[in-house]
Amino acid sequence: MNIKLTIPERLKDLGTERGLTLEQLSEATGISRAALGKYEADDFKDISPFSIAALAKFCRVSADYLMGLTETKNHQTQSWKPCIWVIMRLKY
Repeated sequence: MNIKLTIPERLKDLGTERGLTLEQLSEATGISRAALGKYEADDFKDISPFSIAALAKFCRVSADYLMGLTETKNHQTQSWKPCIWVIMRLKY
């Protein structure tokens, strides 16, 4: 049986891994300390898409990981910069 962590548990773990207080996380992400406290509480109701994106970006994990859709913290993504560079230089 594979037990998945909840969103509050994942947030607590990420904060602990980085040794961050809620104040430091709030300052770094632009999310209020009160909102972060609610997100870490076991009875939270909702997290805004902005907060998911900001937390995932700051913690360097995928939004899917934060939401419990995957156990993989980081997804390997293809870099589109070379493709965009080529497209921008193509003449039709």
